Amino acid sequence: MRAILPAPSNVGRGNSMGLPRARQAFPLSDKTSSVRTCGLKPSTLKQLGQPIQQSSNTSEVKLPNGPASRTSQVKVVEVKPDIFPPYKYSCTVTLDLGLATSRGRGKCKNPSCNYVYTNRHKPRICPSCGFNLAKDRTEKTTKALEVSSPLPDVLSATEPLSLAQREIQRQSTLQLLRKVLQIPENESELAEVFALIHELNSSRLILSNVSEETVTIEQTSWSNYYESPSTQCLLCSSPLFKGGQNSLAGPQECWLLTASRLQVVTAQVKMCLNPHCLALHSFMDIYTGLFNVGNKLLVSLDLLFAIRNQIKLGEDPRVSISTVLKSVQEHTEKTLTSEELSQLQELLCNGYWAFECLTVRDYNDMICGICGVAPKVEMAQRNEENVLALKSVEFTWPEFLGPSEVNVEDFWATMETEVIEQVAFPASIPITKFDASVIAPFFPPLMRGAVVVNTEKDKNLDVQPVPGHGSALVRLLHEGACKLEDIGSYGEEELRHLLTQCGIPFGTEDSKEQLCFSLLALYESVQNGTRARQPPPHLTGGKIYKVCPHQVICGSKYLVRGESARDHVDLLVSSRHWPPVYVVDMATPVALCADLCYPELTNQMWGRNQGCFSSPTEPPVSVSCPELLDQHYTVDMMEAEHSVQHPVTKTATRHIVHVDTQPSPGDPSTGHHSSALCPELAPYTTILASITDSKPNSVRQRPIAFDNATHYYLYNRLMDFLTSREIVNRQIHDIVQSCQPGEVVIRDTLYRLGVAQIKTEAEEEGEEEEVAAVTV
Repeated sequence: MRAILPAPSNVGRGNSMGLPRARQAFPLSDKTSSVRTCGLKPSTLKQLGQPIQQSSNTSEVKLPNGPASRTSQVKVVEVKPDIFPPYKYSCTVTLDLGLATSRGRGKCKNPSCNYVYTNRHKPRICPSCGFNLAKDRTEKTTKALEVSSPLPDVLSATEPLSLAQREIQRQSTLQLLRKVLQIPENESELAEVFALIHELNSSRLILSNVSEETVTIEQTSWSNYYESPSTQCLLCSSPLFKGGQNSLAGPQECWLLTASRLQVVTAQVKMCLNPHCLALHSFMDIYTGLFNVGNKLLVSLDLLFAIRNQIKLGEDPRVSISTVLKSVQEHTEKTLTSEELSQLQELLCNGYWAFECLTVRDYNDMICGICGVAPKVEMAQRNEENVLALKSVEFTWPEFLGPSEVNVEDFWATMETEVIEQVAFPASIPITKFDASVIAPFFPPLMRGAVVVNTEKDKNLDVQPVPGHGSALVRLLHEGACKLEDIGSYGEEELRHLLTQCGIPFGTEDSKEQLCFSLLALYESVQNGTRARQPPPHLTGGKIYKVCPHQVICGSKYLVRGESARDHVDLLVSSRHWPPVYVVDMATPVALCADLCYPELTNQMWGRNQGCFSSPTEPPVSVSCPELLDQHYTVDMMEAEHSVQHPVTKTATRHIVHVDTQPSPGDPSTGHHSSALCPELAPYTTILASITDSKPNSVRQRPIAFDNATHYYLYNRLMDFLTSREIVNRQIHDIVQSCQPGEVVIRDTLYRLGVAQIKTEAEEEGEEEEVAAVTV
């Protein structure tokens, strides 16, 4: 059993081992800063007319990332060393020719190996069987070579690695996959690859008789043998060992799966001989059209994109994968046994999610182009049927309540590493035990607050709704008329007066302890924010998320326990900007929970109004909020302020509202949260009503129950991105269509789309570009 547990505060925050790509903090620029082209001298580049950029920490040069260098955008040849663990680059790498011989040739000392070396220098390790050829040296020579020997004397290429060596190999191999496999997200960038796949799928075997004895065979189809062309490790440049059967790096039988091929081929593995690396090098060239799943499955990229396109429409990933396999069997006229089909489904499923995690994408691309990072109105949505089945996953909770902050980078990096490891080592044990307190919500990076919290561990499932007016209790607490820490010193008459003000029923014979318990029970019920409905014991609580009026997702939270007001407060306080208006059907519980959990913050945002438009102690009145009106804006190129003041409305005022006009009989203050009290919210009410029948909502609301926890979280993140980015792409398309010559589409500091005019003025020093922002 493997478990995911909270990492120490000094682990995984910036230099997380094994996770170089995932932890880039999603920069807005310099997206290809780690992409380098090596092998060309500066003088050669100069002759080719290429500008040269010399790196400060390496002797290699960097080509510009322009249209003429499309390949360098997507195929990484060399990566900055500082994103890999230090031990990979501080280890000793020997590049000497080996041990000198006197005869000029020799034979491997392994009796079962017939390898012969014909030069004056024999290798330390036999490239055929892995035998240590340094064993016959004198003891003095052996001791001198102990540090630089690629493998310890006790290790043979035919013997299994130790537990410590396997862990080194696991980390190195994951590093290697992240370095070499960086898959473009857009299919258009792989047009040539798709054309190659189509050509190979369509190729035929041609037989032609030249004479009676001679037959000419022409075949340009898929190969039957695949291996990495590398002879040196792509991480540490040490030699690679390529062995035979039963060695540490031998050939393996592998499925080849394309739209028109389903056959068994051979995949050769190579292993780095550096004992501090030991990375496994498999066939990893996606530009041949194939994606390698643990040397057990080579699947063509077009099938993986086809699965994504079906998921984008809301289909269960497992159904999409089954559909692909069924189609391949029909085209190839092959029938798989149930065992083979089950194996292929598992490999393809794990391979697909690793493919998504190795795909290079910027999650800021899903930010609404009209609202930017600071929508004026956000609306809560839920999906109680998008769940995780708990039959193969066990959630644990911390024994002691600690800080509520979660490390977003660590959590999502762990999810990514888990599926990539399942691809690199298909036999590895999946995570089956989760510490539920480390589960992080998902936000586009620029919409995420400096501190992200998940207080689900603090939910008390035993707390039931109790009679009383929570809003009255919160008001008494804020005014200081009731202090829970001094409740023991209150007399019975004083307690009865407080209970009466809070609408809590009590009997004349109730003792002081009973009166105190009634008051504390209402407080705990308000702070806990528990809903009556809890998920079945074998399922998680689903998902809540908030969207802007254009239905672009601003943040999501995945629940283990049943939804409560506390979950919505978590989403709001974890956002970079708390929206001026948050529309949720449990407006009163959310506002009161926020008042109790974050009193200083809510005091700045709504004072004693508890998120209402006016004081809940007075009759509801209509309040105009002109700052909520849609209006043209000037593209803001100034830095956004980090304060309670909203960067768009320029006020600190916030409201928690619902669209129902009828007050709740349980709490009369509910009517003060009605959106009908603000005339500027009328258009948003119409939008909210139309969401139910919209395409994005129908895709997001598909009921799916996952068995694999990692796939569940990665699926939801992917769906948030794909459905939102589709909306954003339409926004960009509409603006591009309206652009005039000399205008380009840009994003301002708040990440809103705008149009900029490019004016070129000739000056003495040369030409200088000037960007003039215009209103949108």
